[in-house]
Amino acid sequence: MKIQKITLLILFAFCLNFTRAQENLMDLQVDVVYLSSDLLTGRETGTDGETMAAQYIVKRFEEAGLKPAGKEGSWFQSFDFKFNANPHAAGGEARTGKNVVGLLDNGAKTTVVIGAHYDHVGLGHFGSRHTGAPAIHNGADDNASGTAGLFYLAEALQKSTAKNNNYLFIAFSGEELGLYGSKYFANNPTIDLSTINYMLNIDIIS
Repeated sequence: MKIQKITLLILFAFCLNFTRAQENLMDLQVDVVYLSSDLLTGRETGTDGETMAAQYIVKRFEEAGLKPAGKEGSWFQSFDFKFNANPHAAGGEARTGKNVVGLLDNGAKTTVVIGAHYDHVGLGHFGSRHTGAPAIHNGADDNASGTAGLFYLAEALQKSTAKNNNYLFIAFSGEELGLYGSKYFANNPTIDLSTINYMLNIDIIS
């Protein structure tokens, strides 16, 4: 009888963990599908599509229990740049990109940075081998997958007993144009850089 009870408990625990794993996988799929949908028109930096992606990231960061850690207590760290599909040409269109920054504050002395870029190449005017008419480049792998990974890790670390570090989650803008967002953060950090333990970058994981 005791063996039967233990066996049932093991089966119940396995089924519970399996169900949670399935739910996590479904959440990841939903995140990737939305971020790579045609609605966001390829998430080119400084476009309405990228802004929609940034707003979605804020929603998911909030759901994961993160707090705003961008400029002046907001979720965003904006930066201005000149967009030119030809990186060797002078001038360009004035645009604004925005990093999305959230903090899991464990009251620790050190912080681990976990980042992923969320922009992509839009309609393929740059950074694409596509030679036909402009077409939406959805960027499911590059890097909706890495962005979805941020949400998964944030939720997991929120529930974790690993409290020796704080965790700063950054969804970077402008990577495809030349690491604009990450460079801007490095030069204009929203936390004390001397407290950073290390950084984990998540890119193309699907």
